[in-house]
Amino acid sequence: MIARLWRGIVRANASEDYLNFLRERIIPAYQFVDGGRGFHILFDAKGEFTTVLLISFWESRAVLDAFADPQLDLETSRAEREFLLASESTAAVYEVVVD
Repeated sequence: MIARLWRGIVRANASEDYLNFLRERIIPAYQFVDGGRGFHILFDAKGEFTTVLLISFWESRAVLDAFADPQLDLETSRAEREFLLASESTAAVYEVVVD
């Protein structure tokens, strides 16, 4: 199994709106992918900023590569950038050795 970790930062006062955006536009893309093994979205609010950590699990690296987030449409990408103050341009990918 493979784990993919991605981080972003949003303003704390926009974190609820960003979570709603994730529920409407991003989560469905992850939920219905063959070979996807689940995901977690974590929020860490400190002061005026919230760090978002999205951890997704995949059957294999090949499945993850086939999913490749860029398949999310351009409109979704633009909308997400309106929320994000900063984000990792590439996600970290790890092999899960103990589950």
